[in-house]
Amino acid sequence: MSRPLALLEDAPQSVGADGMLPMLEERGSAEVRATAAAINALSTRLKKAVESRMRLVAAAGHDLRTPLTRMRLRAEFVCDDEERALWLRDIDELRRIAHSAIQLVNEETTRTPLEVVRLDELVSSVAAELQEQDFPIEVAGSCEVHVKASRLTLSRALRNLFINAATHGERGIAQVTGGAVARVAITDQGPGIEPAILDQVFEPFFRADRARSQKIPGTGLGLTIARAIIRKAGGDIRIENQRDGGRVQPVELPAIPAGPGGR
Repeated sequence: MSRPLALLEDAPQSVGADGMLPMLEERGSAEVRATAAAINALSTRLKKAVESRMRLVAAAGHDLRTPLTRMRLRAEFVCDDEERALWLRDIDELRRIAHSAIQLVNEETTRTPLEVVRLDELVSSVAAELQEQDFPIEVAGSCEVHVKASRLTLSRALRNLFINAATHGERGIAQVTGGAVARVAITDQGPGIEPAILDQVFEPFFRADRARSQKIPGTGLGLTIARAIIRKAGGDIRIENQRDGGRVQPVELPAIPAGPGGR
């Protein structure tokens, strides 16, 4: 008699990183089968709703490219130099938003092949690349640790987090630690975030300080994309304020053994 209640109680705990419920086996007594069927129907409807939303975002982002290209061509013929620069800046911002929206959909819906990645080397590589672009990023310490993820997408996530720390936090410092969990802690020296809105920072287009963010290039999707990538690899990320000022972005991923067994 209690099994349907147990199914209902366990369902929220089984929600995956993608927000979906796993399909349950519809077997057992009539009550258990009915409960499992109801949960499966809910899961299917949720999945269809999310996929429909993703298709809408992707289609909108894709269809925006052509009119934005036409607008840019027309803006090039504006005679006034200052007015032309303003038009081109706004058009470029719209293009970045459209591109980031498509990228977010791809990260949430596309299955990328996983490989063994040495996380400390990847962090150092991404940091060095951004240093060449004059971003104030450094790696303060690291140890050898391996994770299983898509190297391409994980580097994109780290790049987004580093840029966020460098632009909104003035300077980013990364530290890699190992153990059962591989951890990348990215600290910055910025003003921090109001505790009341910390849970909202990963929402699409969210701006913690809208007045200041208007002066900093970005689409408002960098953290959203980073979290989607990290969760797809079985990890998670959060943002916390530090006691002495600034923020820390801890990225945690399941560590795997190095060597042939881990590979």
